[in-house]
Amino acid sequence: MLAQLVTKRLPNSRTRAIWPLGLFAAVQVADAVLTFSGVQRFGVSAEANPLLSFYMATWGVGVTLVGAKSIAIALAILLSLRSQDLILAVLTLIYVVGAICPWAWLSTI
Repeated sequence: MLAQLVTKRLPNSRTRAIWPLGLFAAVQVADAVLTFSGVQRFGVSAEANPLLSFYMATWGVGVTLVGAKSIAIALAILLSLRSQDLILAVLTLIYVVGAICPWAWLSTI
């Protein structure tokens, strides 16, 4: 299964299909770091996702973020195995615009 991810190529391209998955995972890690920093600075109410806010207040920020990001990356692996690389790329872009940029902007305040 892992060998399939590493050796498979994107359709009509010489680019390895592992790159969209790696970029998605990197964005997830960046989001976790920025979220952790933002919640430490502004409190749990700064998290826009009410489900994550609830779990952060219940289980703690670190546990919640590790769990949420692990699930996201596991589901991204499934998308990659099913050759849904365009969906993975779009989700990565959505995360950058919807999560990374707002946290980065808040960190400048």
